Amino acid sequence: ASAGGLRVSAQSKISIAMAVFNGERFIQEQLDSFVRQTRLPDELVISDDCSTDGSVAIARGFAKHAPFPVHVLANDHNVGCTKNFERAIRASAGDLIFLSDWDDVWRPDKISVMERAFADWPTAGVVICQWERVDEALKPIEESSGFSHMWKLARQPLGYAKSLAEGKTFNHWLPPAGCCSAFRARFKPLILPFPDGPEFRRGGHDYFLLWAIVCSGAAGVFLLPHKLVAYRRHAAELSGYNQPQSWIGSLGGRLAKRGQKRLFLLRPLIARLESPVASEFCVNPKVKADVLRHWHARCSLPQN
Repeated sequence: ASAGGLRVSAQSKISIAMAVFNGERFIQEQLDSFVRQTRLPDELVISDDCSTDGSVAIARGFAKHAPFPVHVLANDHNVGCTKNFERAIRASAGDLIFLSDWDDVWRPDKISVMERAFADWPTAGVVICQWERVDEALKPIEESSGFSHMWKLARQPLGYAKSLAEGKTFNHWLPPAGCCSAFRARFKPLILPFPDGPEFRRGGHDYFLLWAIVCSGAAGVFLLPHKLVAYRRHAAELSGYNQPQSWIGSLGGRLAKRGQKRLFLLRPLIARLESPVASEFCVNPKVKADVLRHWHARCSLPQN
């Protein structure tokens, strides 16, 4: 290990933290994709949020024959998506923690390619790969992503993407998809606990995790321009992004979410960045100061 303990060594332990809720339709395909990894995980932690279907039985059946340790946690009451991920992350003992949904499928080289990225970029606390949008049958779906310009930057050998990886800058258009993210476990005290409340029951953990690490000046984020996740879209997904919308409806939804983000996401993030734990991790005070100044200004804007 080097660079202040950030560099990944050959002995790094990798954990997968999976959150599940009523996932019996697709969870087996995702579990099978873990077994096909060219670099197997060192453990899998599955946290089930009071599923009423066969999710837990499938997970426990998989655990009996998996080529790596599998820990199945069953919540005694429903806590929502964000807190369910928090439980899985807390129980993960790896040096690198990969987040996983129950309805996607990973490419066989996902873990190995992302682990290599952590080794190549010791200043990066988070690595995010691209995804391929697919339907329920895993057939590719064409889509235009609002993050496409960021991936174009990521494909450049030098420049803005390098500054992001080195933790010297930040951009709110970073693609925070949790199913494509992995982070260094040493930052768990910085990102946990996740915010609580009804707004976070359906997600937000990925934004909070990414922004807490990068915006506190603790580390950078490396954008890995490889499609390593088949991101399944279906009617029952928690994000709700698969529902048909008109162009006006889609625009209205984005504007509404922007306002909601200012209300329920930025304020907890400001509190975390201004906390003593953030000061302990901060290695780039300028990034932290610039972000806080910007976020305070955003939170003071009128609702319209």
